[in-house]
Amino acid sequence: MDPARASEIVLRCLREYLEAHDIPVTPSEETILLGKESVIDSMGLVNLIIDIESTLLDAGLEVSLTSESAMSRSRSPFRTVRTLAEFISSSVGAADA
Repeated sequence: MDPARASEIVLRCLREYLEAHDIPVTPSEETILLGKESVIDSMGLVNLIIDIESTLLDAGLEVSLTSESAMSRSRSPFRTVRTLAEFISSSVGAADA
């Protein structure tokens, strides 16, 4: 999966979450997902991950975003929409190989 498509999925899931929780933020690839300046709390991140994994599964792609590979990185793939999309793209690419 190319990073642009992964980014579309992350942004769509994030928009849906923000709208459902009345959080007035317009997300972009630079939107922070983890840390002090995050637009969502830790439970929001968990819900977002589940929504993204479900969306990918609906597309026939089984990807675990909470794998040991994701959790053991020195820089979290959950920092921003862009870093998460890049991680998804590389994970799907690795699964296809």
